[in-house]
Amino acid sequence: MARRSVTPKPVRTNPLILEIGRAAQEFRNGRIADATARYDDIAARAGDDAAVHVELGHLCNEFDVPDQAAAHYAVAVEQQPDNPHFLSCLAVAYLQSFRYEDAFPLLKKAESIDPDIFEVIHGLGVYYQNLADYVEARRYLERAVKLKPGNPAALTNLANVLGHVDEHEQGLTYARKAIKIDPENTEAHYAVGTILTQLGRVDEAIRHFEATIRQHRKFGAAYHMYAEMKKFSESDKAFIEKSERILAQGMPARDRYCLHFALGKMYNDCRDWEKAFQHFDQANLLQKKPFEFTRLEKTFNQTKKIYSATALGKYRQSGHVSSVPVFIVGMPRSGTTLMERMIASHPQGAGAGELEEIAHIVDLLAPPDMPARYAAMTRKNLTADNIAAYAERYLRVLRQGRESAERIVDKMPSNYYHLGLISTLFPNATIIHAIRHPLDSCLSCYFQNFTKVQWANDLSLIADIYRLYRGAMEYWKRVLPEGKIVDVVYEELIEDPEVQGRRLLEACGLSWDASLLEFHRQDGVVRTASLWQVRQPIYQSSRKRWKNYAPYAGDLARRLAEFLQADREELAELGIEIPKAARGGWARRLLG
Repeated sequence: MARRSVTPKPVRTNPLILEIGRAAQEFRNGRIADATARYDDIAARAGDDAAVHVELGHLCNEFDVPDQAAAHYAVAVEQQPDNPHFLSCLAVAYLQSFRYEDAFPLLKKAESIDPDIFEVIHGLGVYYQNLADYVEARRYLERAVKLKPGNPAALTNLANVLGHVDEHEQGLTYARKAIKIDPENTEAHYAVGTILTQLGRVDEAIRHFEATIRQHRKFGAAYHMYAEMKKFSESDKAFIEKSERILAQGMPARDRYCLHFALGKMYNDCRDWEKAFQHFDQANLLQKKPFEFTRLEKTFNQTKKIYSATALGKYRQSGHVSSVPVFIVGMPRSGTTLMERMIASHPQGAGAGELEEIAHIVDLLAPPDMPARYAAMTRKNLTADNIAAYAERYLRVLRQGRESAERIVDKMPSNYYHLGLISTLFPNATIIHAIRHPLDSCLSCYFQNFTKVQWANDLSLIADIYRLYRGAMEYWKRVLPEGKIVDVVYEELIEDPEVQGRRLLEACGLSWDASLLEFHRQDGVVRTASLWQVRQPIYQSSRKRWKNYAPYAGDLARRLAEFLQADREELAELGIEIPKAARGGWARRLLG
């Protein structure tokens, strides 16, 4: 989501508000410690003054801490609950913290009070964009652009939405207009390059990112996208060394971690594994955020209580009859994009990318911040009427721009967590489980610059997630009808794409079509972390990639020992000793 927005501010008459202005200036001048100290002093004296808290919220936005901004805006809303500007400030802060369901009622209330506030209309567009409801998103974002034709954030978000509904040229026009208005707007540059890449216009996208880097030498996201778009070699050594020098000059953390990821990819292409891992490691240290794994684990234990074999049999009777949805699940970076593109290359197939709609429906059934009541609330809300309504809601999102397809793929990997709900909504849906070697899967997550995967910056946490995923899949195979989940092994798919491709189509109820083997030549938008790879023929270089990084994978391998027993000898030859392992406590906790 583009962060730039202009919020109407009250007249500055309060001395504390003047102090906030000084803190903001200190921050802009690079005097971070002074700005932070001044902020702490003002916050301690703010009391319940709504105007002061709104200004403190604006200051926290400059500090790029939207959660803290939301706390200040919440005080203002508590004091003036019908002030649409305060409501919009709090809602936008929630959007920036990915608290979309908290933002929505505030935005709708503000809209009912004043339907012409830009921040409200733009915020609703962003909300629906996140839900992948591009029809509603477009409607609101077009209104936002009419309200403020020169706002780069609205133009950029509208450009991205138009790309999702296959109006790419118009999307490019809006994104380029945003760049013309604000040449430093990183989101707009990113949108232009991404739309070009999605269209398969890779050479043009590369030229765009090269030009962007020449113009803005410290624009980290441009380096990252550029690195993803091409295969680097020794002939690129001068560019790589120049990028290292620019990194050494210093830049904001947001740009720095993107450049570290880019350099990791460049050195990986050049087979300099040591330097590649060093850069991936630095990137992840900069991007690392707290993540409550135990809460996720507890929630899955609650999920098992909801979706027992008996309960699933009952719920399925209320499910939608449609067999259109195809869900590809598994760990990220396990071949889900390759499988989606192969199915989408069939004349009756289509790909929808990674939809977040299932996770949104889960949150509607029970608030995610109440794990102790999660099972009870979900069971209460899984009525026949709600099941029908949520199934229709999902199909509406899935079908956007793909109405003629007989099978449409949702390749959100983390839907493995929600297979109980998926089987409840769509008992006739296809479920494909993408499997890849544990070390390749986990390391590839660590090497990827994800925007929303909060656990991928710590190898220990990635191992915990992998164990959770494996336990979850074992549970679903136990309670869902036999054969409902179709396993497709990534390594087998790239070894023999025709045999495994036939299995994919058969699972989807589609006849064989040789175009599946030419998936990389197919037209169609690609929205994935594998933008470059998916435009290439099937390649073998990603197989056993972990061996290149064996010196750094010892702890990860030991944490995953129970899944690596077949590799014990090979690991030992590379200096990694793992214990013999029976099924461990992780499985007992998850499977019951």
